Amino acid sequence: MRIFASFFECANRIIMKIPLKEIADIRFGFYGKSAPSGKYNYIQAKYFDNSGIIVNTMDSFIDLEDKDRDHILLDGDILFVSKGFRYFSWCYRSHVGPAVASAIFFVIRPNQTTIIPEYLNTFFNIPKNQEFFKQFGAGSSIPSIRKSELESILIPVPEISDQQKIVNLTNLYLKDIALSNAILKSKIDLYQSVISNILI
Repeated sequence: MRIFASFFECANRIIMKIPLKEIADIRFGFYGKSAPSGKYNYIQAKYFDNSGIIVNTMDSFIDLEDKDRDHILLDGDILFVSKGFRYFSWCYRSHVGPAVASAIFFVIRPNQTTIIPEYLNTFFNIPKNQEFFKQFGAGSSIPSIRKSELESILIPVPEISDQQKIVNLTNLYLKDIALSNAILKSKIDLYQSVISNILI
């Protein structure tokens, strides 16, 4: 309960809103041809659900020429889907292994002295904000967000300590979802095993 009390304390404080371009660098992902093997994970939208949670095995790879090495992701980079019918983001951490974002993503490199990457990632994945992003591409056959539009989005930037409280709350939520999904899978597997033994 303490973490929820801390969350509500920071929610009641006045929070400054800053355009994304002032607290992060934004670049386009890399357009290339993936392969079954390679030096870098080639990260694609198909690996994630609508909340930016990895649900599929990363099985696409890519190699880079020296001139393209600046596309290698750095720890804390945020990948934000720039086109399509679902918007979400994901925070890259180096334990995933060397990786490159595909062209469907914007790569957002936050100033980590000002904003915690996971906090920014949480902001992008709030359902209300995902619906807001959809307005940018409304009416297009393939909706997309322009870089200038993303740069102008106002980001609430509380104190680092308050950002960390929000990150902690998000982590608890994600762990709870993962546990619930594991329990559900176990129940499904048990049911299918039992019913198969009865009917076969």
